[in-house]
Amino acid sequence: MMRLNNLTDLANLLRSINNDKPKDGMGFDMHCNLWDSKYTELECGTACCIGGWVHYIKPETSYLGLIGAVATLLHKPVEFLDKTWFEVDELCYPKQYEKAWDATPQQAARAVEILRDTGKCDWDRAMREVVA
Repeated sequence: MMRLNNLTDLANLLRSINNDKPKDGMGFDMHCNLWDSKYTELECGTACCIGGWVHYIKPETSYLGLIGAVATLLHKPVEFLDKTWFEVDELCYPKQYEKAWDATPQQAARAVEILRDTGKCDWDRAMREVVA
């Protein structure tokens, strides 16, 4: 299983997900958890959205919630306590850009990279740069 040490690892993981026909039963869906996903037959209640995949790969983060799990990949504790919490929250629960709920794994990977590179969550840019 892949190790997740930072946001680059998370972006690479998301980019590798094929939602057409998930071979291992694991898919990607920003709308819901695994139980309700249209992309999987598994019922374990783990990976499906960005934070869920972090929980799946790093089960020791499951007690942190989705935002906390993604935050473990930031390595910026001081910034995290300030504005970064909002940015990670927006990455996991898009409110500023409604279309992000329909993001493909590749679009989500780009959103993670933008957060990594700029410190800002910009779903609009990610969705424009990676056409579904």
